[in-house]
Amino acid sequence: MNHRDEMYDDKVPDMIDNAYVIVEFRSGRRASLDLCMFADGAYWQEEFSAVGDKGKIECFVPGASRHWPGRGERQAEVVVSRREPKGPARRTVEVDEHLLILGAHHGSTYFEHLGFQQSVLEGANVRVTVEDGLKAVVIGLAAEQSIRERRVIQIEGLSLH
Repeated sequence: MNHRDEMYDDKVPDMIDNAYVIVEFRSGRRASLDLCMFADGAYWQEEFSAVGDKGKIECFVPGASRHWPGRGERQAEVVVSRREPKGPARRTVEVDEHLLILGAHHGSTYFEHLGFQQSVLEGANVRVTVEDGLKAVVIGLAAEQSIRERRVIQIEGLSLH
């Protein structure tokens, strides 16, 4: 859907802008990604969840206000649903309007840059390492190969936990 009207070196970009990806780790854990980069009108632009033996946590990030004209800025939400006691606990995540203007993804880009600045200028520990980035790229490349070749891709020699 995206970038089809663009040309680079006389070629249309081959970006994959929608996908379902499942990663199965050697430990038996699984991760999945449901990606759609053209559904800008959805109430939640991004939804993240983690499920484990103690329950589930969900994070909901609203789309930018430019996608919701006249409706004002909405806040992110976190929902924690424990197995015991049962029932969800919902809380709103307030984000300063200035940060919403500075970065994408409901201000998170700002915090990524702030963390990078603190590690460079103050020697703070990095939150995401080069190794983390390498693993993400390898998984992304394997996902693209899987989509193009319509088959499961095995990743060997990369310690994924």
